[in-house]
Amino acid sequence: MKLRLRETEIVLGYEAVAAMTAALLLDKEGRLVCCFLAAILHECGHLVMLLCFRCRVKSVVLRLFDVKLVADPPKNVKENVLITAAGVTANFLFAAVCFPFSKKLCIANCVIGCFNLLPMESLDGGRLLSLWLSRRLSDIAVERAVKILTFVLLTPIFCGGIFVLLRTKYNYSLLAVSLYLLTVLFLH
Repeated sequence: MKLRLRETEIVLGYEAVAAMTAALLLDKEGRLVCCFLAAILHECGHLVMLLCFRCRVKSVVLRLFDVKLVADPPKNVKENVLITAAGVTANFLFAAVCFPFSKKLCIANCVIGCFNLLPMESLDGGRLLSLWLSRRLSDIAVERAVKILTFVLLTPIFCGGIFVLLRTKYNYSLLAVSLYLLTVLFLH
């Protein structure tokens, strides 16, 4: 599904819409809804910072496991770092503000923020690590280092996802996220 908001194209993937609909219908405790809200807030942090630096946002693509923002590149490394860090900053600030009112929303924001700080490819932490390493290493060395670190970190997360699934018989979320990140790692 495609929408247009001024000069920005907004694309909602069918799988993301289906997942959100299922969450709204089936999630009696509101945990998944809180996670979706935290993820949306995270991306809004990036969007606000992009707009603050006058980077034209060309498209926002909402998919099952991620949101892809296509925008004009930042003018310098400092702007790039601030834009990248804005998502987790928004999560942690909102977690602090909503703590007295909604523990579930606070926890969801903390989890999304912490997870995105992991130094893995396609997460904010991996992007920040790449920016930092690029000051000292070649682009090829940076890419290789981030890919190796991603694989090393994903291995126990993947095993943990299998353990959680076997233990609970229904909770496959950690396994699904680790499979997605492994797929991104090998297809990128």
